[in-house]
Amino acid sequence: QRNLKLFQPEIVLLVPMIIESLAGKLKEIDPSVPKEQAAAAIFGGKLKTICSGGAYLDPDCIRLFKEFGITILQGYGMTECSPVISTNLEWENKIGSVGKLLPNCEAKTVDYELWVRGSSVMQGYYKMPRETEETLVDGWLRTGDLGYVDEDGFVYLTGRKKNLIITKNGENVSPEELENRLGTARLVQEILVRENNGVIEAEIYPDYEYAKKQRIHDIQAELQNLIDDYNREAPVYKRIYSLKVRETEFEKTPSKKIKRF
Repeated sequence: QRNLKLFQPEIVLLVPMIIESLAGKLKEIDPSVPKEQAAAAIFGGKLKTICSGGAYLDPDCIRLFKEFGITILQGYGMTECSPVISTNLEWENKIGSVGKLLPNCEAKTVDYELWVRGSSVMQGYYKMPRETEETLVDGWLRTGDLGYVDEDGFVYLTGRKKNLIITKNGENVSPEELENRLGTARLVQEILVRENNGVIEAEIYPDYEYAKKQRIHDIQAELQNLIDDYNREAPVYKRIYSLKVRETEFEKTPSKKIKRF
């Protein structure tokens, strides 16, 4: 935030974790303050566009920034695809999607997994024939992402195939779907959903600063209330039966994704 105010950019590229952190600042603004004035105080006064990639971004974040005159454009790519697969544009944008396929790319869904083919897809991993064979099928790149393409060519992602939770009755649950649902709560700073001893567990790192401001003394109980509210509306196989509260942030990758394993 300090650098945004210092350099006053018109466009920035950010990962969702940083965007969500800035969204928290916007939510704390006094409603009586004019939105243009509030945005200038946080972003330097010239910011118009944020390009987001690397992970899921809650659509509510996009709508919130739009209220302050800032457009968020999500994109999607992989190193193996040189690297962009799809992107939203200012004039061609669907909230909730990761953008429209580039003209050189086509995609299809195979067993819920997104496969991509096009001129930017790699020929293979260097001197790694086994890995290449597992990833490329007749020129199609198996992305490892769960998702689909709509009739207009916009891509939607629902999770990672390797992270799928298989319940005892054979149902598939995407942990990212549950994380995205609960992660919108102001008290939840970071969340990881996984299977533990046969049940779905949520591990949460709360926003302790927010809890202090709101005088929330029993954070565990407040988080449990959030989960109970979610469970009342969720199908039985998607319900969360275990809660773990963290005192420290999760370990993360260089792109600020939580390390799951």
